[in-house]
Amino acid sequence: MKKIIDYAKGNVSLLGLILVFVIGAMVSRTFISPDNLSNLLRSASFIGFISIGMTFVVLCGSIDISVGSLFALSGYLFIVNADKGIFLAILLPVLAGIIVGTVNGFLINELTIPPFIGTMATMLLVKGVVLLWTGESTVKGPKLEGILKSLGRGSVLEYLAVPFVIFIIFLLISDYILKRRVIGRNMYIVGGNEEAAKMMGVSVKRTKYIAHIFCSTLTAIGGILFASRVGSAAPLAGTGYEMYAIAAVVIGGASLTGGVGKIVGTLFGTLIMGSFSNIFNLQKFINPVWQDVIVGFVLLLVIVIQAIVHMPEFKNIKKIFIKI
Repeated sequence: MKKIIDYAKGNVSLLGLILVFVIGAMVSRTFISPDNLSNLLRSASFIGFISIGMTFVVLCGSIDISVGSLFALSGYLFIVNADKGIFLAILLPVLAGIIVGTVNGFLINELTIPPFIGTMATMLLVKGVVLLWTGESTVKGPKLEGILKSLGRGSVLEYLAVPFVIFIIFLLISDYILKRRVIGRNMYIVGGNEEAAKMMGVSVKRTKYIAHIFCSTLTAIGGILFASRVGSAAPLAGTGYEMYAIAAVVIGGASLTGGVGKIVGTLFGTLIMGSFSNIFNLQKFINPVWQDVIVGFVLLLVIVIQAIVHMPEFKNIKKIFIKI
């Protein structure tokens, strides 16, 4: 019984993904077609980049809701500089991500502003800049060619989308950092208990700076790939993506209080979120506006379950089942 409980607890997101895929196949046969699965993985990868970065931030016990606006800004910088060469087209959005991440880290670490409030201020600032620069209209860039086009629209072996391949590469790098590098272990320690982290000699400020910079940089990469995919920059691109990324991380098993989470869970959570969107686009029974309602319900359910699992009463019940 103990093995069953531990396995279910550690693989809830995988079981959830399997359930979602079964539902998708029941709703429409198109769901499991190679073309649709390829599009699903491509679309999921855009939010996936944000989700990976959000995992680092959440592990530290922080949060970042500026990622949606930064996603739009990165896409804009990519599109308007696409005709100046691949170097500038990629460098400037990434640089913007590093700057925004640094600002977020400064607000949280140096000014001791709560992460939600600090990143909300950054979100509004970046969103305002995007609206001013775009004139509140979609900006169409030059015709993308070569690598700039392949970043968002290319495929490997016909059905494996380039954005998803890049996403998996960053996923593996992130998993390595969290499992094998000191900074990764420090993020778990800081999120678990900041005071204990300080007593162990861990630099809490440095750790949070790196987490927020990493999150913003990955968000910028996601924005680049999305802009390459659509060939334009919309001022409202990425709206709500921060909530979807947080949902993916939490559904993947991370705790919003920090110190708990893993990259493979984020992968499953991202695919679940991408599958939700894909299923709603394929089905004809429910109004698509219900998508956010269902996602919100699932997120709330996961948070409630997490709260119950960490209650002392639950631990006593678990001991009873183990004895059985």
